[in-house]
Amino acid sequence: MQYPILLISSSAVHGYGYLECNKEAIEKLTESIKTPVLFVPYAAAESEWDAYTNKVREFFRSLDIKVVGIHKVPRKKIVTDHEVIFVGGGNTFRLLHTLQEQGLMQDIRDAVLNGKMKYMGSSAGTNLATRSICTTNDMPIVYPAGGFDALNLFTYQVNPHYLDPEPNSSHKGETRDQRLAEFHQENDTPVIGLREGAYINIHTDFATTRELFIGGINGAKIFVKGNAPYEAPMNEKFVLE
Repeated sequence: MQYPILLISSSAVHGYGYLECNKEAIEKLTESIKTPVLFVPYAAAESEWDAYTNKVREFFRSLDIKVVGIHKVPRKKIVTDHEVIFVGGGNTFRLLHTLQEQGLMQDIRDAVLNGKMKYMGSSAGTNLATRSICTTNDMPIVYPAGGFDALNLFTYQVNPHYLDPEPNSSHKGETRDQRLAEFHQENDTPVIGLREGAYINIHTDFATTRELFIGGINGAKIFVKGNAPYEAPMNEKFVLE
């Protein structure tokens, strides 16, 4: 089955090369495309955009697919000349801030939901696809003037790089579970804690069907307000209640 939205926890997974852990899912997303992947490097510092794009280009070369950085594309061609957009990881606040400044949020959202582009996100790019960036792990190094609302392609929240509590750890700071419990003290939206190496596939009609697929390795934990967290099904379609 083809899914037009692929959300990856992390592009860097122990024991794998860059993006290699989820290569099969990426191949499915990009099979048969005839245009370069449009890469968004805005989660990195501006001075790093070209180098970041080249890193992504190296991976996609193994799939015989070209890559172009969004910062090199004329505005009028951003959502008309590309079949896949890939939003990379880095700082989620900076990513959202830059896309808001450039007035691209609605254009990207419309292009994906209208079937003009498929969406691939990793880490910060995964946060961007959700309802808001409020479950990111990043520090707010800049303040997005338009607020924390994200693309809302996936109407729930994701916490990339999710780490399970370690009962034998001597560290006494908050666990990720505690931080997500705090999120649910103020918000009702369910959260998927996506572990390293795992990914989510969804359709653009998720808001209606609630159907998704979690693949890769290590899986995910689902947090619903008022209920105990539970392990998500792996490698099968299921409906998120």
